[in-house]
Amino acid sequence: MTRFQLFKYLSVLLIGALISFFIFYTINARYLSENRTTVENMVAKSLLKINDELNKISLVIESMGFFFENHEEVSQELFERFTDPYLKQLKSIEGLRWAPRVDEYSQKASGDDLAITQIDSSGHFVPAKITKIHYPISLSNPLGPFKALIGFDSYSEQTRKEAIDRATKTRKIVFSAPIKLVSEDEEVFGFLAIKAVSEPKSDSIKGIVAGIYRMDRFINKTLKQELPFLNIGIIDSAANTYPLISGPEANSQKKETDIVKKIKAANRTWLVRFTPNSEYTDFPHVIESYIVLFLGLLTTVLLVYVIKKNDEYNDRLEARVLLRTKELEASNKMKENLLREIHHRVKNNLQITSSLMNMQKRKLVSKEAITALSDSQARISAIALTHQKIYQDKDSKAVNLNDYLIDLMEHQKKISASFTYKINCPYISIDLDRAVPLALIISELVTNAVKHAYPDTTKYNELLIDVSRLSGENVLLSIRDNGKGLPEDFDLDQAEGIGFEIIKALCRQISAKLTYESNDYGTQFDLVFRNKPQT
Repeated sequence: MTRFQLFKYLSVLLIGALISFFIFYTINARYLSENRTTVENMVAKSLLKINDELNKISLVIESMGFFFENHEEVSQELFERFTDPYLKQLKSIEGLRWAPRVDEYSQKASGDDLAITQIDSSGHFVPAKITKIHYPISLSNPLGPFKALIGFDSYSEQTRKEAIDRATKTRKIVFSAPIKLVSEDEEVFGFLAIKAVSEPKSDSIKGIVAGIYRMDRFINKTLKQELPFLNIGIIDSAANTYPLISGPEANSQKKETDIVKKIKAANRTWLVRFTPNSEYTDFPHVIESYIVLFLGLLTTVLLVYVIKKNDEYNDRLEARVLLRTKELEASNKMKENLLREIHHRVKNNLQITSSLMNMQKRKLVSKEAITALSDSQARISAIALTHQKIYQDKDSKAVNLNDYLIDLMEHQKKISASFTYKINCPYISIDLDRAVPLALIISELVTNAVKHAYPDTTKYNELLIDVSRLSGENVLLSIRDNGKGLPEDFDLDQAEGIGFEIIKALCRQISAKLTYESNDYGTQFDLVFRNKPQT
């Protein structure tokens, strides 16, 4: 395993894990956002319902005040008949009361002697201390469970007294501070909604009407649908006391997730603290998120496994390819060596043939026969030189034209030293199909020039060979001498010499075009042939 592969596997694992955990947290965040929206909706609904309930309370107390202002005497039966609809409609009401004002203890309220009581430190009803003003309860609905409260002086307890004083002073509905209800065995917080009732013919206070509310019932019945989502704590901003504790978390320290809202309750300000249940604030741990996380991690592992297996397969395949490549290279090398050896042997055989012909020339006396053998030797040497250049090529697939021309001219110099030569040839590689025919054509043209163009060997005799590339794949090879020129009646197409016959035949073989120009200052042969670039 390479470092790159290890890095790739770790990268895929890391990216897959990050994507899986991102989706995991995204799903849970969506549920958490939905829970947050649900809580916010529940808080908004709770505030609307509390305000609505407080408005109903105000309406009930106003109605009771109006009722007592317009009735001199009200019996228990009439009171119950008037207030029963309110009790049925507002289920959060603990009770409705009427307490007339008694300025002297000996005075009578509601036409009967009324025993005024108060509660001592141990919670028992005892005769009230005589004061200038009393507000004893004379009517109550319901009466049965609260019969013991008849005669209880609401003015005897400080919190109630403050609320009554404020109500008589402002003549508006007043909510008391949180109080412990005397009608309950347990210490339960509640509040009073109080309104002072005036005498119809004077401005004096006739008494007070009051609605009694247990805060827990007030909230539990008002917010029955919202309490499964929220724990609710209400603080009277002036008293700094919880009238209501809804749920085990409501009385705990404030949390970051708590929502605190202000509510105007008549003359008081309530701070309502909404504590969402933990299932709506804690991380949801949704099952589908864990399924997605598991599937994402599993997919990542499987992906790494597949990539690893694919890399192992590719490594094996590359090893096979590398081995096969080496085998083919070895085979090609062997074939190239064999081909080079063949060309080398062909060249040697041609040299042997030339040596045999040389031996034969020594035994001949006929100049024509000797000349014919010499010409044949020149042609054999040109072919041998071509094969030599082929096996000297690194791939044994082509002949370097510049090197071939240099070797050819050096060979001619050995035969005849009466001339000089110049070669101007770029790097051109001649393919094997054209190498031998082209070598014979060049050899014939150079041999003819050396043999026939320079009758006077004392002069400066020069042979110029220029090679240039034309458009496409065409190459122009020019052989120019400064000799005596061709005869005036020379016609290349009609030339019958064996040399020109060979040249014309080879030109047809390689589709080359041979042209010439000749005058008293020399002759130039131009050979245009097509050469495929070697790759």
